[in-house]
Amino acid sequence: VLRPEVVMVHCFMEPVGFLWDLIKPHVQLVRSRKIKDIWGKDVRYYSHKADVIRLETLLTYGGIYLDADVIVLKPFDELISAATADVVIGGEGEHSRVGLGNGVILAAPEAEFLLKWYNTYKTFDKKQWNFHSAIMPMKLARDDPELVQELPWTAFHYPTWEDSGIKMMMDSYDYTYEENYAAHMFAHTLRKSQYRGFSMPWCFECHSTLVSMLRAYVPDPLFTVVITCSGQAEFIKEAMGSVVEQSFPAWELIVVDDASKDNCGKAVERFARKRGFFNKGRFKLIMNPEAKGISETRNIGIREAKGLWICSLDAADKLHEDYFRTAAEVISLEGDLELLSSNEQMFGESTDVRNAPPFDTTVLMNGGKVPATALYLRTLWEEAGGYSRSLPWGGEDYDFWLKMLEIGPKYRRLDGELVYYRYSTKSIRDAAVFADETQAMIRTRHPTIYHCAMLIPEHRKIMAMSNQTREALEKIQASRDTAEVDRAFGSFWLALSDMSLGKHDKAMERLDKILHIDELQWQHSLYYAICMCKTKGPAASSPLVEQLGANYPRLRITNDFIQIERNCHDAPR
Repeated sequence: VLRPEVVMVHCFMEPVGFLWDLIKPHVQLVRSRKIKDIWGKDVRYYSHKADVIRLETLLTYGGIYLDADVIVLKPFDELISAATADVVIGGEGEHSRVGLGNGVILAAPEAEFLLKWYNTYKTFDKKQWNFHSAIMPMKLARDDPELVQELPWTAFHYPTWEDSGIKMMMDSYDYTYEENYAAHMFAHTLRKSQYRGFSMPWCFECHSTLVSMLRAYVPDPLFTVVITCSGQAEFIKEAMGSVVEQSFPAWELIVVDDASKDNCGKAVERFARKRGFFNKGRFKLIMNPEAKGISETRNIGIREAKGLWICSLDAADKLHEDYFRTAAEVISLEGDLELLSSNEQMFGESTDVRNAPPFDTTVLMNGGKVPATALYLRTLWEEAGGYSRSLPWGGEDYDFWLKMLEIGPKYRRLDGELVYYRYSTKSIRDAAVFADETQAMIRTRHPTIYHCAMLIPEHRKIMAMSNQTREALEKIQASRDTAEVDRAFGSFWLALSDMSLGKHDKAMERLDKILHIDELQWQHSLYYAICMCKTKGPAASSPLVEQLGANYPRLRITNDFIQIERNCHDAPR
């Protein structure tokens, strides 16, 4: 609204959370000095510290000062052009009965009024709560009216912080704000009132004039739903319908058809046109020219997402109509959350409820799985490197949550069952065919979570992989969509398979190309040393063995090669 040349955010500690991340690139962060006293007077409370910082900042820079809980409703241009003094400030309370409100101040640098105000702090007493912040500037304005322009209380600070004022702001259409340039929401009082649950969803509901005006400041879309479609044309209308019917409207829907053979994309387009949102800016249909698999298809959709939060919805599943509303309420009050999940209500061949597990290492490393429809920040997806392309038989969700676990996001489980999972015994049976291999591959991707003693047995499972798995891995390796790290893990798994077939030279060739990939940690180096020991003898592998022992003492590889030789003899031929 104000369109300033620069926005300076002064604070003792940098804010955190997704909303701060959204605005941070557009502001200049200024670390405020730590205030302990002023003119030798003890300053203990945060509000009083802020009062001092406010005056010092305006004396230095001038400009427009706004408290963080002030909402600007219209430009200040006419106030600035018509100013009759170097300082413009509004009254607080009718006829300024409370004093002058310091939540909004327009001032020139080194303004005389501000300097006089600052000097009054020589008599500061922390027991007099608003004496120096509101009452003293009013006294100064009465003594030297030519130094300050005083605006009526309706300019910035009406409705007031009293119960009636808070009610008018949050629960009334009786006041239109036509005289206001801004509205001070008095967050400290608001948090103690019956409206302390104020959140983003309120802005889309009929609560009050001011709350409705805040709708323009809610990120829209806040949530992006990505649905991948390949052979689920019969279910996808239900999935899409559950998004369209969300009670919180700040969403975006992206459907990616992974070269489906059942005309899923056409069914999606027909449904979107029928429901009237095909060209409304909330929907996008992407058609993959060739099948890329669920992981890369999801990544394609997320790369196109405009929302701050991502929901990966399988085409056969559904969302509760209040899923986004509940999530928006929670993240409004806890802005530093990065990951949200909900219990799952099954439907189809089961009506059981599956509880979302705690998001901790012990639970997740032993098979606890966060629902695929969990909500996470797009920036978290970027940090995790997206969904892995390397797994041939699925498991990309579980692998993704383990990557999240390594990052350590702040997590909250929402109350209730807000997502619906279509349970199918056929799907369970199909997933079980390669379950052992898939679990072993996923675990080897996370050596920071799983101890080496747990991973060695998983390596042996991978060595015994089926021909189908080997062929599938070779196909993934050949794809240009496979990221370098994913390709490195694929090479590692194929090298283990080579070793089981007695092809140690081939295994060494694969491993040599990925020794620089840190994500595998000790795993590729260990088996490279084993292959070298087998083909060229222990002496040739000595330098690598010593380096492994030094870098990863938990492997217990000794300088006399006892452990490495044991691995050589035990390795499948």
